Amino acid sequence: MKIEQLVVDLSKDPFNPTLNFDVAVEYEKQNQTASAVSFYLRTAEYGHTYHPSLTYASLLKAAHCFDDQNDRQATVSNCLLQAVAYLPYRPEAYFLLAQFYERSGQWQECYTWAQIGLHQQPCGALPVHVGYEGQYVLVFEKAVAAWWIGRKEESLDLLHQLDAMNIEPGYKNAVKNNLERLSNVDV
Repeated sequence: MKIEQLVVDLSKDPFNPTLNFDVAVEYEKQNQTASAVSFYLRTAEYGHTYHPSLTYASLLKAAHCFDDQNDRQATVSNCLLQAVAYLPYRPEAYFLLAQFYERSGQWQECYTWAQIGLHQQPCGALPVHVGYEGQYVLVFEKAVAAWWIGRKEESLDLLHQLDAMNIEPGYKNAVKNNLERLSNVDV
């Protein structure tokens, strides 16, 4: 549905979390992240009681939009932590937190969030894709971080496990590159 029609529908039912979510998604597709954040946050507020998947996904997507705006790291972290607090049994926010800390070189934090995420139960799909491809992405984050916190053997073991799996090509290439580079380094 086009954004214009969604906005008209939303004007008739402004507290509808599904319509707010749909508007947010459309704004994000147009790279209008400030507008998208506004509607993701409205979704989280209005969907809190009866729409847990929408609320959770909205917090994750708001974090993504804030991250795209640069220099909003505290806000990104806050959105992800709110998602963990809201649905602590889902793995996606743990993965996004691990990835967040990997990008800033905070390896112990990356390792810790990946480890916690690996203990969460697989859940049904979210209404939008948030970058979580399955449990192996948490294993990957843990493997990379393990290297940087002095756990070379654990890192290599995890990378070898990932190498034997049927995983998304981008991750498969990253695993192979890390294995080539790290196998020959003495620590």
